[in-house]
Amino acid sequence: MDLHCIGIDFTSEPELFSHLQNRDQSFLMHVHKVLLRRFRFPFVFLLTCDRAEVIADGIPSHEPIERALSLSPPEVRQFRYSFSGDEALKRIFLLSAGILSPLFGEDTIQGQITASAEAAALSGTISPELRKLLSSAVAFSKRIHTAMNTRVFDQTIAEEVSRRLKGLGPVLIIGSGEGARITAEHLIPEHRVTITLRDDSKTFLIPPGALHVPYERRREMIAVSDAVVSASSGLYHTLDDSDLPLVYGKMLFDLSSPPDLPSSFGAWTVSSLGVPLPERDAVVKTVRREADDAVAEYMSWLERAGIAGSVMESAERISLSALRRSSDAISSLHLDPENEKAFREALSESIRKAAVSELIVRKS
Repeated sequence: MDLHCIGIDFTSEPELFSHLQNRDQSFLMHVHKVLLRRFRFPFVFLLTCDRAEVIADGIPSHEPIERALSLSPPEVRQFRYSFSGDEALKRIFLLSAGILSPLFGEDTIQGQITASAEAAALSGTISPELRKLLSSAVAFSKRIHTAMNTRVFDQTIAEEVSRRLKGLGPVLIIGSGEGARITAEHLIPEHRVTITLRDDSKTFLIPPGALHVPYERRREMIAVSDAVVSASSGLYHTLDDSDLPLVYGKMLFDLSSPPDLPSSFGAWTVSSLGVPLPERDAVVKTVRREADDAVAEYMSWLERAGIAGSVMESAERISLSALRRSSDAISSLHLDPENEKAFREALSESIRKAAVSELIVRKS
C-alpha cells in the first residue's frame, strides 16, 4: 500500500476558509467526483473543522484539491502539509482521536471521517484497504474516548495566568468550559471575576464567587476590566479587529482551542506562556502508544487480506471500480442529491452481489 496524505490547514486563517465550514454530504460527493477526474488511484477526501485533506493509495497533488474547493493555490500554498508511508498511517489514528486538532481531544472528527468514507464509497474512489483503515481509525477513536478523558486543561496554565495577573484588578473570562472554570477558580481569591458565555443555559457551570453577565454585554465589561481571558470552545471570534481600541492596554490571554481572539490583539496563548503541560502530555503519550498497536493491527489485517484474496473483498473492489468508471454517467442524469445517493448505493450493491455470484461460480 502506497499511502499518502496531503492537505491544507485552516487554523491560522479561518476567514480564508470560512466557505468550507459546515458543508454537507452533497459537497463531499461533489469534491470526490471532481477529484476522480484527476486521481487515478483510490482516495478519500476528508473535510473537518480544521483541515481539508486527501488520504490516498497513490501520490496526489495539492493543486487539484485546492481548485476543487474553490481556493487559489498561490493564496493557500503556505498552509499545505503532506505525509507519507508509516508517518501518514499513524497520523490517521492520531487525527481520529483528536489530539492533532486545535480543539485538543475533540471527538466530532469520528463522524466527519465516517461521512467522508461514505462519500468516497458512493463515488467509487475508495478501496477496501482505505475503507478498513478509516473504519479502524473511527473504532480506535471511540475506544480512546471511552477509556479516557482527552479534553484536559492543565492546572499549570491557570497558575501562570494567575501569576501574571497578580496586582491587577477586575478580570473578564469568556467561556464556560473546563479551562474557563479552572482559571476562574484560581483568580477568584484575588480578583473580581466576571464570566460571560454564549449559552446562558450553562450558567450553572460558573464557579461560586464569579459574577455572570450576558454575552451581549461582553464589550461593556471589557471597558471596566484590567484583563480579558478567553477560554471559549466556540468556532467564531467573540471579538474582532474593530475591538482593538477597546482592549488597548488590557492584559489579554487567549486560552481557547482553536484561538478565539484575533492575532492582532497580541494575546498570551497556551504556547507562548511556556508552561509545562503534564496532563496533556500524558494523554498524547497514551494515545501515541495505543496508535502504535492500532497500526500493527491494521498492518496484520493487510497481510491477511493480501494472502486470502477473499471473494467478498474482490467483489467490493469490482463494485467500487464500476462506480468509479460510471461516475460521470450517473452525474449526467442530474438527479437530486438524495436520489443520486440512493441510485449509487443500489448500483453498488447490485454489482457487488453479481460479482460475488460470478466469483463463487469461478472458484467452484
